[in-house]
Amino acid sequence: MSQSGVLVKNGKLKFLDFVRAAATIAVFVFHTGYLFAFSRTSIINWVKLVTDGGTVGVSVFFVLSGFLLFYQLYKNKEQLDGPKLKAYIKKRLLRILPLYYFSLFFIVIFLRHDILFAADGVRSILYNLIFTRGIKSGGGGGTITINPVYWSLVVEMHFYILLPIFYHFFYKLKNILLFVGVLLLGVAYRLALVYLVKTPSMQFMRFTPANFDYFALGMLGAYLYVNHAKVLNYIGNQYLQIASVVVFILFVHYYDLSFLPTLSYVFAPVLLGFITVFCMLSFLMNDRSLLSKIFTSAPFLYIAKISFSIYIWHAIIISKVDVLALPNAQKIIINIVLTLVVSATTYYLVEAPFLRVKNRKIASV
Repeated sequence: MSQSGVLVKNGKLKFLDFVRAAATIAVFVFHTGYLFAFSRTSIINWVKLVTDGGTVGVSVFFVLSGFLLFYQLYKNKEQLDGPKLKAYIKKRLLRILPLYYFSLFFIVIFLRHDILFAADGVRSILYNLIFTRGIKSGGGGGTITINPVYWSLVVEMHFYILLPIFYHFFYKLKNILLFVGVLLLGVAYRLALVYLVKTPSMQFMRFTPANFDYFALGMLGAYLYVNHAKVLNYIGNQYLQIASVVVFILFVHYYDLSFLPTLSYVFAPVLLGFITVFCMLSFLMNDRSLLSKIFTSAPFLYIAKISFSIYIWHAIIISKVDVLALPNAQKIIINIVLTLVVSATTYYLVEAPFLRVKNRKIASV
């Protein structure tokens, strides 16, 4: 199937918007689970999104980033010269920095002003400003977690920096084994943590090299898609699409995705990343199936549109809703409504203006 069958206006890969929406929902459900007082033996834990949705959602985001960013660089099979590198940098910065910095300062000034006067407050703010992180503690750097989702944006920014370097060597060598090499670096890093570090911290276990596999598999998927690899002609079957979704759900439900120094932790990114990119390619090769039409329906596409704002704000909103003296059901409703309202507002007022600038700049290149 030609690419025209899977592209929509503005050259976007439509199904990948659903992937973005699904990952956002998974992370949202995971954090919303904190509004419940339940044990791991309670029936609600049958839904693993409540206990592992954060891991699943963020992992899918990393695979998606690997696919989309490599696709954007490689789709015309051109060298990343000076003007294209400059356009890439501007596009990445305009996409993530405006809302990221707006949320950081808004949280510190209006919601967590105590951070300004805390012993390690200034350092924590600085670490978040420059996308570094404290190895010993703190979700985004320093000893204070300003926003629990910031750690993943640090990893994402590191990938933005490393991708042009990787692409430079890939364009020169044109060797598919480079993807495998990046994947193996991730496996080696996690193996070293499990067998060489007695009690690795969560920060070590979530650090950028631990996520190389996700990015590598995403990039490999984009490479196969751009080159119309023959194997892709067979995976767009609608029944195979259903099977891939079922396998994904079963894997999430039964596999141990917890951040513990075990072999499950070592191989989770490889397995989850492979299943995710297989699902993505299957639906990209056939966007006319019933399941594909459901996944790319208007509600999912709108969630995808404001997904970055949802991702940025939802955990902060949940922490504020959690202290209300209300039944859990009411808290969840309030949480959903507030998250959607706040996210839509910041999308249109903060994100959208910079996205228009970004698109104008890229169109002129």
